[in-house]
Amino acid sequence: VGLVLVTQNPVDLDYKGLSNTGTWFVGKLQTDQDKQRLLDGLQGAAPDMNRGAYDKMISSLGKRVFLLHNVHEKKPQLFQTRWAMNYLAGPLTRTQIPAVNQLAGAKPEALPPDSAAQASFGTIETGAAVYGQPAAAVTQTNVESEAELPGSATRPAVPGRMAEYFLPNDLSFTEAFSVAGRSVPEEARSLGLIYRPALLAQSRIRYLNRKYDLDYEQEHTVLTTEPDRRGVIRWEEVLAGNVAIDSLDDKPDPRARFGSIEAPLSEPKTMKSMQSDFLDWNYHNSSVIVRANEDLDIYSGPQVSQAEFRRMSSEAAREKREVELKKVADKFDKKIDTVLSRMKREERELEEDRSELSQRKMEEYGTHAETVLSLFGRRKKSLSRSLSKRRMTEKAEADVKESLQAIEEYERQVKELQAEQEEALEEVNERWEEIASQVSEIEVTPYKKDIQVELFGVAWTPYYLAQIGDQVLELEGYSGAAKS
Repeated sequence: VGLVLVTQNPVDLDYKGLSNTGTWFVGKLQTDQDKQRLLDGLQGAAPDMNRGAYDKMISSLGKRVFLLHNVHEKKPQLFQTRWAMNYLAGPLTRTQIPAVNQLAGAKPEALPPDSAAQASFGTIETGAAVYGQPAAAVTQTNVESEAELPGSATRPAVPGRMAEYFLPNDLSFTEAFSVAGRSVPEEARSLGLIYRPALLAQSRIRYLNRKYDLDYEQEHTVLTTEPDRRGVIRWEEVLAGNVAIDSLDDKPDPRARFGSIEAPLSEPKTMKSMQSDFLDWNYHNSSVIVRANEDLDIYSGPQVSQAEFRRMSSEAAREKREVELKKVADKFDKKIDTVLSRMKREERELEEDRSELSQRKMEEYGTHAETVLSLFGRRKKSLSRSLSKRRMTEKAEADVKESLQAIEEYERQVKELQAEQEEALEEVNERWEEIASQVSEIEVTPYKKDIQVELFGVAWTPYYLAQIGDQVLELEGYSGAAKS
């Protein structure tokens, strides 16, 4: 007798049942309680096992990786399941039965004339829209009578308390052909609208940061007509253009037909889980970039372009540079004025020294002349007086020379200060130029409380039913659908 026992909750199994199991296939366990219960059972079946090693191996298991423990083997093994793909389409709708018949090669039986209106009329071929491509989704049906059209005249009820929206029919009949990348045939005529259910989700995120002067709102919108039946959606792959809430219709076209609602749109529990997942995705994958020049204390959000931010930085740097340039210039001007003032005083002293020198020379020449003349006269002049005048003249000459040297020194100091001033001003200009060009980017993420899911539910998307000969095409009647 063999028994296969499968569970995701080891704590629900009897301990004796676990300890009598010979072959184990263990996947990753979410809680430590489950893991410890499983290890207890393993140790009961194989007392010699290394509990710590098994604990570590089970904790490090990845997705689709399992631990194989066999009581007849010396050590455990790890293996990975192969990938498998299946298509679980669910219950067939009435309009899909002809396609199944054609796939199986079955031919419909002939019906009485009065039942002809209820017969199937050929195959349905469906092409799916791709996000970012201009061609819209087109569904083609071969028909022989207008009585057999896709969908139902009765709108299916949305289960539970899920929200229900009606996207506007904002494309004309001819525009729908253009969006689909087709020309309008002369024989084409409209048979009305059919609404197909889609998943619509839209969030509004507010970024508020006083430090960065940031007050910005961001929206993420998802619109998909083919959500995964299990409710597993890669939200970034089905992003669409934003939906203006006031553009949604209050009610559908009264003459329109409706497609059926299938999983996951028909499962309130799955939809609620998807809404939580959509909120989490927004929280973990949303951010905005703030441009910053921290030296200038300038910040801007995504609403300001890079060129505009650089202009703001340049203006702020120019204002601060002018202030510093004036400060530096005033500092050196004050030093230069001090030296110039001293030089002017020395120039005045030089004039006085030159005047005194001229006077001393005249006195010296006069004294020398008197001394020479006294040699031929009766009164003799003393040579000491001439020598004294000579010493006074030499002193006056030294004062003139000293003043000239002082003026020359002051001129040198002025030139040096002027050169230092130019160098300092140039350094200020270069430094502020560099500061103005220093732009960094700061990523700002939102708080969960600032994320609002303003739309989430079943969105009825309008499609035109266009008849061309005995065929009926479905052309998207909502402009935003081509972006989804």
